[in-house]
Amino acid sequence: MNIEDFENLISYSKITGNQDNGLVSFAAYKGRESIISEIIKRNHLENISMSEFIEISKQCMPAIQAKKKLREKKIADFTNLTTEEISKLSLEKKVEYLETIFHKMLTREELTGFCSKNSDKLKALLCGIQLPKDFWNKEEQQADRFVALVVHDHQIKDNMKNWQNLSLDDKKATIQATAKVLEYVYKTSLEIGFYTADEYRKENNLDEKAHVDGAYEARGKIFFNTDRLEGSDNYMGVSVVFHEFMHKRQQETDFGDPLISRLFNCKAYAAVDYERREVNPSLPEYGDIYSLMPGEVHAYSMQKYVEDQIANKTGIKKTQEQVSKTTKNLHNKSFAMAAVSRYKSI
Repeated sequence: MNIEDFENLISYSKITGNQDNGLVSFAAYKGRESIISEIIKRNHLENISMSEFIEISKQCMPAIQAKKKLREKKIADFTNLTTEEISKLSLEKKVEYLETIFHKMLTREELTGFCSKNSDKLKALLCGIQLPKDFWNKEEQQADRFVALVVHDHQIKDNMKNWQNLSLDDKKATIQATAKVLEYVYKTSLEIGFYTADEYRKENNLDEKAHVDGAYEARGKIFFNTDRLEGSDNYMGVSVVFHEFMHKRQQETDFGDPLISRLFNCKAYAAVDYERREVNPSLPEYGDIYSLMPGEVHAYSMQKYVEDQIANKTGIKKTQEQVSKTTKNLHNKSFAMAAVSRYKSI
């Protein structure tokens, strides 16, 4: 077994031994099922004994420990930098630091410890990331094709104009119609799912008052919160679908620049989990990390671009969404950060 497979195996599955038959089992963590299944098949681990697995561990652990020491040194080097020094780093160096800090074996305790001690430095690292001008130009060219089809789709336009009077089923149908346009423009498949806030909390073992997003992307599929759809603005069925689709693209698309692919595929979103757990939503700094994430800068910037283009071509003004003050502030901050980042790349 190669080192990467072993590292993924111990990072993304719960490993247990059966005392009766002496065999080892690997229970994949949520969202990692396909990765673990492929590793098991590729390395013939279906009926591996505990003694055989211990032998593999002995072979792989020295390399794992060496990588850990190198990683710890790089993280120490980062924490010794000033925020000004961090802001002047090259894009390649910034990506390298993100990959090093948010590695696959990072524990929750390590994440909390790093983010709580280095919040300002992490923000300086994220804030200084500028996507190339050529990248934005290509993204907007493709978005223009999407907009052109949407503004000529009479059903989508009529539903946007009458959004507040639509039934939930009609709003869902608008989202599905938008997904079809995206499939055509970007030559890919797009699956849409719907959930209630209570269903999401139950599935993710959250308390009854926990915040639930209006929409999210996971493993290439986009999910919409039907509770939020009821009071959503008239662009949700189009531009928010587009926003979440950008996250799917970030994971699946070859942008022709290895640095951009590495940037979108690193595990930096773990810092957002920390922010949501540890930072009080009533504080002004809540959402800073989220809004600075390269994936969100890209998604919010392209969402705003699409909204502006549709509004200019159809005259359909965006209505107000019925959301909490915290959610509204988070959205406003994210759109603002995206606009600043996009402006700096010009």
